[in-house]
Amino acid sequence: MTAAPTAEPVDPGGQTSTRHPVRVDLDGDFALADLLALPDTGPARRITATQATLARLWRPDAAVPAEPVTGPPPGATTAPGSPTQADAALLHRIETGGLFRPPVHTQVATLTPEAAAAWLALAAHWIDLSRATGDLRFLNSACKLTGAVWIRRHGGAGAWGGPGLTTQLAAVGRLLGEATDRLSSRLAHRVLLPEPARPGDEELRPTRFTGAARTRTVVLAAAGSRSASRLITAATAAGLPIETVCWYPAGSRSGPAAASNYSSAWYPPTLPDLSPPPRVPNDVPVTTAESWDDVAAAIRAVDADLVLLVGMSVLPARVLDAAKLGVLNAHNGALPVQRGMDAVGWALLHNQPIVCSLHLARPAVDAGEVLAAHPVPVAPTRTLAARVKAAQLRLLLAGAAHVAATGALPDLTPQPAAGTQFYRLHPHLKRVLDASPYAHDDHPEGR
Repeated sequence: MTAAPTAEPVDPGGQTSTRHPVRVDLDGDFALADLLALPDTGPARRITATQATLARLWRPDAAVPAEPVTGPPPGATTAPGSPTQADAALLHRIETGGLFRPPVHTQVATLTPEAAAAWLALAAHWIDLSRATGDLRFLNSACKLTGAVWIRRHGGAGAWGGPGLTTQLAAVGRLLGEATDRLSSRLAHRVLLPEPARPGDEELRPTRFTGAARTRTVVLAAAGSRSASRLITAATAAGLPIETVCWYPAGSRSGPAAASNYSSAWYPPTLPDLSPPPRVPNDVPVTTAESWDDVAAAIRAVDADLVLLVGMSVLPARVLDAAKLGVLNAHNGALPVQRGMDAVGWALLHNQPIVCSLHLARPAVDAGEVLAAHPVPVAPTRTLAARVKAAQLRLLLAGAAHVAATGALPDLTPQPAAGTQFYRLHPHLKRVLDASPYAHDDHPEGR
């Protein structure tokens, strides 16, 4: 739910970017121009997901056979089909295993040149797969694997600078360059329908709640959340009682990780909100939790029926079970097709609508039953982040009002088990979006 700072569109292959500068060691990032400058001496080699799984390539210290990868015969072209179950399982394992958590250089400190060569071969396979299927998650992970290898190649010596690894890195760089050009061209030719600015699209405007509430509601949010304060202020102004707000333990935003391009989701540039955050009304009690046990205790202390979650944290079972009816979360993507991180950026990359979803929080990421959905027009892009945030808060208010009036949850629509999960966008793809029409409002249809 965090908007990106204002900046001009940039060249995704360039060395610098105001919004998403290349931070090699911190993010496992690369300037595409540096990869393209490597000597071009041979084709990319490839490894299948099954081979990669057998080699346990989710580990940087994986023991890789001497000849783990193969190249296509001379004159042959690669024509991968649909992703296999091995591709999907390996993608999830690599993305959720902590390899790309900033600072990335510490996560890959034990990466060997042999495993690096296999990572690049897997990246080449996934770039092919992304082109064949249109599933950009594989291109995203290929960028992460390549960036991790570039950290070691960039600062290493000996085998890290040898011709074999350099040849493979250069070949994958060419594949990434071609994929970037194709994606940038597609984004540049998207039809963006102009939407007239509608007063109040960024406001909450909850319906006035009348009568006695039949349930007790708690708001759970990261300490000091501006969005939570907006939600509570709007709820109480509309006559919807909030028993307490519980500030939960938030991850640290200080230190090197705060400078990471992974620290916030991608949104189009927007003017910074310099207004002071709304204050939680004095008649709403505030609890500060030091642990998830404290959170569960705070919920039970007020005999809560419902918890409104403001934020993206995955809650442990003891918190999910503390309220009688459950925990409601508003996700900024359409469920079940856009679970996970950077939902707005992924929706734009895949030319899909932006839809916020109200769902019951479950232990699995964004997998709970859906209660309601709220579409959000893309344009005007300069207000997209604010309008998405407002849509999420409106959904939470509407769900809370229904529960307060009826004493029960709204109709629940179960999600299929096979939803699509997305992961954090690599900074290279964020720079591709920065250079696209989605990053500004002067596209032809909007003039």
